[in-house]
Amino acid sequence: MGLVSLLAKILFVGHSLVGPTLPELVEAGLQHMGEPAVVQAQVINGAPLAYLWDHSDQAEGVDGRAVLAEGGVTDLVLTEAIPLAGQVQWNDSKGLVARWADAAAAGSPGARVWLYESWHSLASGSGAEVPDDPGAGVAWRQRLRDDLPLWQQIAGDRARLIPAGQAMGHLADEMAAGRVPGLSDISEVFADDIHPDGKGLYFLAMVHLAAITDRSPEGLPAKLMRTWPSRDAVITDDQAAAFQRIAWEAVSAYRATEAAPEPAVDAAPAADPAPEPVEWVPPPAPVFEKIANPKLALGLAGVNDWSVQQPFLDVMKTARPWTGHLGNQWGGMEEADLRAAGVLDAEGWPLRLPEGVSGLSTLILTDLPEGAGGVAGRYLLTWQGKGELRVEGRAQVVSRREGEVVFDYTPGPGAVILTIAATDPVDPIRGIVAVRADRAAALAAGEVFNPDWLARIEGAKTLRFMDWMATNNSTLSRAEDRPRPSDYTWARKGVPVEVMAALANRLQAEPWITLPHMAGDDLVRAYAEAMRDGLDPGLRVWVEYSNEVWNWQFQQAHWAEEMGRARWGVEGAWLQFYGTRAAEVMEVFAGTMGGTDRMVRVVATQTGVKGVEEQILTAPLAVAEGLPPPVESFDAWAVTGYFSGLLGSEGKVPAVKGWLAESLAAAEREAAAQGLTGAALEGHLAAHRYDLALERAVAELRNGAATGAGEDTLEQLLTDTLPYHAAVAARYGLTLAMYEGGTHVVGYGPAVEDAELEAFFTALNYSEGMGGLYADLLAGWARVSDQPFNAFVDVYTPNKWGSWGALRHLWDDNPRWRALAGGCRC
Repeated sequence: MGLVSLLAKILFVGHSLVGPTLPELVEAGLQHMGEPAVVQAQVINGAPLAYLWDHSDQAEGVDGRAVLAEGGVTDLVLTEAIPLAGQVQWNDSKGLVARWADAAAAGSPGARVWLYESWHSLASGSGAEVPDDPGAGVAWRQRLRDDLPLWQQIAGDRARLIPAGQAMGHLADEMAAGRVPGLSDISEVFADDIHPDGKGLYFLAMVHLAAITDRSPEGLPAKLMRTWPSRDAVITDDQAAAFQRIAWEAVSAYRATEAAPEPAVDAAPAADPAPEPVEWVPPPAPVFEKIANPKLALGLAGVNDWSVQQPFLDVMKTARPWTGHLGNQWGGMEEADLRAAGVLDAEGWPLRLPEGVSGLSTLILTDLPEGAGGVAGRYLLTWQGKGELRVEGRAQVVSRREGEVVFDYTPGPGAVILTIAATDPVDPIRGIVAVRADRAAALAAGEVFNPDWLARIEGAKTLRFMDWMATNNSTLSRAEDRPRPSDYTWARKGVPVEVMAALANRLQAEPWITLPHMAGDDLVRAYAEAMRDGLDPGLRVWVEYSNEVWNWQFQQAHWAEEMGRARWGVEGAWLQFYGTRAAEVMEVFAGTMGGTDRMVRVVATQTGVKGVEEQILTAPLAVAEGLPPPVESFDAWAVTGYFSGLLGSEGKVPAVKGWLAESLAAAEREAAAQGLTGAALEGHLAAHRYDLALERAVAELRNGAATGAGEDTLEQLLTDTLPYHAAVAARYGLTLAMYEGGTHVVGYGPAVEDAELEAFFTALNYSEGMGGLYADLLAGWARVSDQPFNAFVDVYTPNKWGSWGALRHLWDDNPRWRALAGGCRC
């Protein structure tokens, strides 16, 4: 058997481009390929995924959500309504793919999730009116190319794409070239401007069969079913052969550029005995150059179940907080509800299942990319207590005994799902540990940190723990509520201070902590005591009060404004309150530490706005109360070192789009000159479509050379912004420090949802040109400060919200990281 299980159960969820016929053809084709399957469909004509989710019980065919809950689904095929951009903007297409994927994982662990890429009207770009389609001015064939990144964004890491739109484009090209017998134009396989006729549906079935089975459909009969589905479905053997060839070429070409992991599928019937466990040997990790830069600081990415830095040996410490399942649905009770109901103990372990809840689930190893180094392999899961603990999702269970499961994991879409389906109230399931089997001994011996991660960040001078402490929007205020090493996960309310001190000691790097904005003095003392007693004597702790209290995106800014209004009875005093409370926090911390010799007292500013330093550092309203100016309690004036050229802003996006169009056209001309076609053409365009655009963007980031607008460029940062703050620091007797810095190239507003921009910005942020800009950035920073350059952040997967990770995963290597790790050319 191939990739489709015996007996497979395939579920389509979509609209009229699924219809009743496509699933029937796919089922018939699988039968002919020797991979029999039951193929069902939930269809609501014209419906987006959101509507299909909310009204699944009102659809034609089956109720998809009910079918998933019943279990046994091996493949879920989704498609989104069009116009596509509108669905993404208003109906959260990516979120709905994830929601459907979660339902599949919950009811049918191991189910593969596919996103069927479709197309817009054939009239697109013809001048004809296409109702409710703002993008109809773009030619249909070009639109297929332009829309592909948006489809890929919707799929994300939760689904693989069935490139039916790309296949339709390839079919159109082959028909125009005379390579489809008896057919010369794509309209000849369409019933109208959107819907394929019988011939087009046959071709689509070939594309789906190629994608789902990873086999060529060549050799299948022209007549798949006992009767032709319709008159216009009648095709010749030669036409069938052409459709099969073209479908396989299109899927193969896309897979070559996709570089997606091969999904793990259990193809064995349930009655077969389980295979004997095979000893797993970890592959050797690549060897990378160590950090040689003596003045590099790193902000550490947040701890969560999708973290690619995987900082801890015990993966359970990055687990998602518990979700309780009401009845047969996924979810319904969040951890806050469980805690309020008294279901969780002090460490977060469930004491019982609440009435009406069928299970409590958490996720680990979620949606990690294939290149996420060091995470694939055999894992040992252990626990104490009695009950039923299910291990599902991407986990392939190798063996099971009381209190222990061994499972194999490969990164890809989805998660390893741990579900407590039953627990003994007297001896409940608790103390769950998940560790790569070859590292279990190290964990048992007291090691905490992933050696692959340590190897990449060792050598950093300072580690800023803002995201580890869940600082932004924190509600933590009391010492008794702070994170503890015994907490079941450190992704719930932050990493314990004891663990941060241990990491600093292990790497001999100075920790930079950001105390919650609502922290009472007792909580401040608790952190100070932990650093005083736990940090190596030769290391200092950098202490900052909250993070970006000037930034109205975060609750700490709103809270500070409320506190300032309550204290002084005036509006707009939040920065004075920030300076005042920050000074108080420093005094409490220093008093507990026994002085300031082992600490650096940090206050930060809104770097791009000049003049706010007076409110923060002098706080006239506080001084009028008889307090000293806040500046007397600080050692360092912290700024950012970001540059973006505002490429993602409304004013610059049209220019960037123009560069992309020119760049693609240049790559196409070069490919044509070389006579490239098919997969070679697609490969060339994938490798070179951004060449010209990258040159323009790097020039713009440097000094605005491409547009003449130099705002937020590297030149402005190095010649204006940072020298200004160096003068502020000197005037107040402070050291100029950096709390975050690097590229800030990301979409703003509507551009956040632009898949084409996201793909380009990601490429730009890890390009050779970006490496050169970083080299100049480090040199420029060294001219104004002798303190470390603080890169935000260490390891993180790029997405539409930004390319923040200096490394995209632990086995990554890119020009930007090499510039940071190597240090400044000065």
